[in-house]
Amino acid sequence: MNQKNALPNYKNKAYGAAWSIYDNESINFLNNIQSEKGNINQFLTDYKNWIGLDFTGYSNVNFSAGTTETFDKFYHRHLGKRLRIFKGEYFYHQIMGRNYFEIEWLENSAIKENDFVVMSCPFADTGNMPKNFYSILESCDKLDVPVLLDLAYINISNLMNINLNYNCIKTITTSLSKVFPIEHHRIGIRFDRDYIDDTLNAYNQNNYVNLYSVHIGHSFIKKFSNDWLYKKYQAAQLSICKKLNVKPSDCVIFGLAEQGHFDEYHRGGSVNRLCFSRIWDGRVNAETN
Repeated sequence: MNQKNALPNYKNKAYGAAWSIYDNESINFLNNIQSEKGNINQFLTDYKNWIGLDFTGYSNVNFSAGTTETFDKFYHRHLGKRLRIFKGEYFYHQIMGRNYFEIEWLENSAIKENDFVVMSCPFADTGNMPKNFYSILESCDKLDVPVLLDLAYINISNLMNINLNYNCIKTITTSLSKVFPIEHHRIGIRFDRDYIDDTLNAYNQNNYVNLYSVHIGHSFIKKFSNDWLYKKYQAAQLSICKKLNVKPSDCVIFGLAEQGHFDEYHRGGSVNRLCFSRIWDGRVNAETN
């Protein structure tokens, strides 16, 4: 990988980047939440159950400032190893790769012993399952290669049968930033297979976290089901995809165009990803953008 490569910034384009939907129901709910400190232990327990996946084996659970803080801690543990990610992966990992690690695309070669892997599932470039997801995990299991799974899009998707029972998966993270319009409150969770003696664990043990954000996140998951947004916007997704002649992603906020169509949204992978969130909530107008 060319160390100067980076994903282009599409935030100023109508269908660019990935955004939560500023849905009126969730915005009104947010505006009526009283400012108070939350119960971190109860929130983590309830959030773990709310996500809807089987986290058996991941007994160490911590609050994190979105998924991003979890990424940093994982990188710190694997300095000196080669980073493996897919083309089109979340830009943060590409920045880390070009600045701090030797990096190789997962598409280009087989897993090797000194690698470590970061994968988003649903995959950031498509909102679907990553290509060869389970075969990659099997290779990592055989070679004892550590894996971090980023599930940031899981609760805006229909991918609720992911098998997490691989010893190579050391850390899993997700957040509420794409499910609800609370991305600036930085409400995330980290699951670790083994106890990690790091700063994230330390300040969780001492309640050195944003308990006001904890309360907001807890309020949302008690109010809304884990598939609420997907079900609410699925018909709108199918409608806009038909209008634009693109394929619906497994994540409800995305549509996928073949190369040659909407190429201005190309992120490095095999398709071009369009995000509909700001069209639906009126922040941008696709006809004039």
